[in-house]
Amino acid sequence: MGFCHVYFVDEKDILSNALEPLNVLLMSGGDTFAIAEGLGAEGSNKLRSFVERGGLYIGSCAGAYLPLRSSMDFLNRFNFINVKISNISRRLSEAERIPFEKHACSSYGCEFVFHVVREDVILEMVNGYQRDREKEMIAPLFGGPSMLPSEDIEPIAIYKGFTKKTKFLVEEGLAEKTLIGNIAVAKKSMGKGQLYIFGPHFEHPHYPACNLFLAEIICKNQNGRPQTIQRDFSGVRTKGEALRGLLKDLKRELSNSRIMASGMDDISTHWLIGSKYYEPEKIDVFINAVWNKLKGLESMPGLEMEEKSLLRCIEISKGITNELRTIKSEMKEKGDATLLASKMFLDLKALSSNFFGLYFGLKKNQV
Repeated sequence: MGFCHVYFVDEKDILSNALEPLNVLLMSGGDTFAIAEGLGAEGSNKLRSFVERGGLYIGSCAGAYLPLRSSMDFLNRFNFINVKISNISRRLSEAERIPFEKHACSSYGCEFVFHVVREDVILEMVNGYQRDREKEMIAPLFGGPSMLPSEDIEPIAIYKGFTKKTKFLVEEGLAEKTLIGNIAVAKKSMGKGQLYIFGPHFEHPHYPACNLFLAEIICKNQNGRPQTIQRDFSGVRTKGEALRGLLKDLKRELSNSRIMASGMDDISTHWLIGSKYYEPEKIDVFINAVWNKLKGLESMPGLEMEEKSLLRCIEISKGITNELRTIKSEMKEKGDATLLASKMFLDLKALSSNFFGLYFGLKKNQV
């Protein structure tokens, strides 16, 4: 889609003013409480300043929950959008509570957020957002919010129905009551900027119509802000045969990780890390995202990369392979490997951000 000036930032970067030269921030899914705690009050102020001076915030799933009104510790430092959600309850009836899978509920203080379906949902585009496209869109839902109408937001899409791919986590009647007719995607203006919040994952790569919708929002809301970060490339850079040798080393380590991760499919488990459940299937998503782009790099002409970051990717990948091997062993012996799984998912995040930082740097230089 032509977006090559892409940077991966964490809470430390945001607190160090990494948002100042940027014009769009996409806040991912994950653990909303961990995101809020990591950013803290100072991070909240940075986000507010970023939007008010013309920035575009796009929050998906956890990134959508983050700016919504909450009285919970950490989350109450944000409260940018005055909206209630329908998938929160202080108490469900016994009949409603029994069908829930364990990982379909998340503690939310004295209340809890519950998730009623996974996979595809049908959305109806509203308020003119169906122009030049179908009035209905299909998008995947993996725990994002279902928002009640509010004067503080402009609805963009509402939950309309389900498909054959929809996986019900509760009785279908409760799923309909929780989702259908409520807001799935919304927008709020704040100062010179805007916040877009998405319950479903429009960024999922298997849904090109949703991806195009996101791209249109980004292009429409550039606001004339600068699009590049001045990076320090004074570190050692490598090219030619030396670089291809390092890429081959990374490919070998990733291949080992892929083999070890594929064996996790036989293990029926999930790990509670922070306030979020992680399933073994998520491991493949991280590793294969890197693997698929790495394969195309080797044939790229004029290839030149920062050596330190590439060596870091190789080191992290070795660690992930060892962690996967140990997790399998501990699951067989003890039935649990939550602590090690927690470290592994941090390493998977570090591998992804390091590699794609290099990847988008290459794409930018080519353009």
